[in-house]
Amino acid sequence: MSESVQKLHSSKKRTRAGEIAVYVTLGIGTLIMMYPLIFAVFGSIVSMDDFYKATILPLPVEDGLDFSNFAKAFTGSTFYRSVLVTLARVIWYGAFLLFTSMAGGYVFSLLRFKGRTVAFFIILSSMMIPGVALMMPQYVMLARFPLVGGNDITGQGGSGFINDPAVLFITGLFSAYNIFLVRQMLLSVGKEYKEAAEVDGAGFFCTIFRIYMPMIKPVIAVILLNLFIGMWNDYLFPLMFLAGNRDWHPTGLAIVNLIDAYLKPNGIMGRSDYPAVFGISLMMMLPCIIVFIAAQKYFIAGLTLGGVKG
Repeated sequence: MSESVQKLHSSKKRTRAGEIAVYVTLGIGTLIMMYPLIFAVFGSIVSMDDFYKATILPLPVEDGLDFSNFAKAFTGSTFYRSVLVTLARVIWYGAFLLFTSMAGGYVFSLLRFKGRTVAFFIILSSMMIPGVALMMPQYVMLARFPLVGGNDITGQGGSGFINDPAVLFITGLFSAYNIFLVRQMLLSVGKEYKEAAEVDGAGFFCTIFRIYMPMIKPVIAVILLNLFIGMWNDYLFPLMFLAGNRDWHPTGLAIVNLIDAYLKPNGIMGRSDYPAVFGISLMMMLPCIIVFIAAQKYFIAGLTLGGVKG
């Protein structure tokens, strides 16, 4: 009896030791991953002199706390104009993506027609192509678009949509990933509501947007959250197509331009203003963090419920 008790105690000790080792490892890994963010937070509230004297972490040793770095993100009219451009894109693409995603997901989940499976897999196959691989063909296509930007009917003689603000609103109106999410969620809901709606005389769009759309709020939240974060951080696309039109730069590109100005060596010592860079970067992170926290419940539910059935 005593031997079995000793074995049980030794087993519990090994289990506890293993748990402690796991937690210690996870804690160390968390600190390593969080260190750049912690460094940025401390670096944003110190002066340049304190920052350049720092070793492991920049601390307000001599000059005290300096919160003016956060306000540098709002200097001038560039920030507010870029925010308005980004919000306009979010509203525009939000309406289009919800429409196309709901309609596409409904068609490929609850309707039966010849070639449905083949068409769906063709749409899914577009997700396998990296977006970067499509940017140059997209650039040439938009630059040579007929009768736009001084181009003739053959697409020659002008610049097309290059440096034209309209380029921010004409691409990316369909998303294979969003259609897939909506389809998976509608498959888990079932077609009974569709049949009941048809009996009551509901039409195609009425069934989609008045019957099914309120039932899949988690997926709608995922679509809108991904859209907002993507538009807020969009940098490469406007850099390629709107490099010469700074008045229409969205937040992603406008803030990089602002940060670049503070990274240029200035002053007597010729030093870059890294505290300002950290302050601006943290302020630009806040909207995405706030939106994610507000929609976290729906976001997690949409990702987990979207793959229940298929």
